[in-house]
Amino acid sequence: MKIQSISVLFPKSQFTDIQLQRLAGLGKVSFLESAGVKCPKDTELLAVNPDAFGGAAKAKSRLLQLLDTFPNIKYLVLGSSDCSFLDLNYIKQRQIIVSYVPIYDAESKAEHIIALLLVCSRRILINDRRTYRRIYKPESGFEIRGKRLGVVGLGPTAEKVVHLARALGMTVYTEECSDEGVRKPIDFLLSSSNLLTLHLPENEQSRKFLNKERIKQLRTGSIVINIGNREWVDERAMNEALVSRKVDTYCFEADSIGKSPLKGNEFALMLKPFSTYTKETRERNQEAMVNNTECIAKGLPYNKLDF
Repeated sequence: MKIQSISVLFPKSQFTDIQLQRLAGLGKVSFLESAGVKCPKDTELLAVNPDAFGGAAKAKSRLLQLLDTFPNIKYLVLGSSDCSFLDLNYIKQRQIIVSYVPIYDAESKAEHIIALLLVCSRRILINDRRTYRRIYKPESGFEIRGKRLGVVGLGPTAEKVVHLARALGMTVYTEECSDEGVRKPIDFLLSSSNLLTLHLPENEQSRKFLNKERIKQLRTGSIVINIGNREWVDERAMNEALVSRKVDTYCFEADSIGKSPLKGNEFALMLKPFSTYTKETRERNQEAMVNNTECIAKGLPYNKLDF
């Protein structure tokens, strides 16, 4: 079925000349500089990245408002592998077909995790934030070479973390099979790792995976990195562990700490979600978005989201 009207929620200037030529050959294409720009009512295919709405946290409600203005919308093409901001019930109800970007951000996420391991182990953020508060009481860190890293879960990012950590001289324990990691039972992994990073699937079983009982199993003085879902960790139990110094540091990504029990705890390091903000990831995501749009318009296979 031929697409009559395509709207791209990206500035036209961000695309290469070749990408613009490919899109122009598909028919009527409108480039929208921002989410607040008036969109063509006859839009059938909308190409969008959550960054256009100010990030995934804000994208869910704003995307719904935008989709409501399109009575003929049939396709939603995401310039991202992150689908967490989609209201799947709404998408199903309107029978909108969604395409997404395969995992192209594994390298950037893995490098970011390694950077956070170094930031936490060397006390970089904690000492820097104390200095800005005019408290010059630096803590000594430790070198990660020779230390044990526990990687909970598996996937492209986890595999790259294992590879990079091994290159830095760490012993890496994995719960699942891994080419370079040493497979260990979860109890051993939790109790023996100096540092821990989470790579869990997005399902109900992962919610509060790191609960009070599992936090008690952690090696005293361990560091936990979580750039995935905050729901994977019981934040009340984690705060208690940080206060008692059972856990040395908990570093996580979030748009806001809100009313979390972790608020005010200097050893709970919250960072805004920017682990995938690299030039290379942006280029890969954009090319995949253009390719999916092209394939849909031409009736060719594309990366379709099944839910």
